[in-house]
Amino acid sequence: MTTGNLITQAQLLAVDFQVNPTAPPGSEKFMTLVSWVGWGACLAAVAALLIAGGKFGFDKHQGTADSEAATKVAKTCIGCVIIAVAGGLVGGLTG
Repeated sequence: MTTGNLITQAQLLAVDFQVNPTAPPGSEKFMTLVSWVGWGACLAAVAALLIAGGKFGFDKHQGTADSEAATKVAKTCIGCVIIAVAGGLVGGLTG
């Protein structure tokens, strides 16, 4: 490589690129759908947590509680955390 060639390559690397990201046409409908799915997932997670917790409480009151009921509550809580993290991740990537 010659000195002139290196200078030309350095000048090409020094060019300032301006990138203005814009959403593609029609993405509003997709984001609305993602938002609705997110709300539906949150509502389903809350309903599942209420049902699993209520069943666990009822079983404990009856004296028939076992580790399966507690495991369902724990798995539901983990699912709620995953939904919350996914929502934040999508919001961060798109916003």
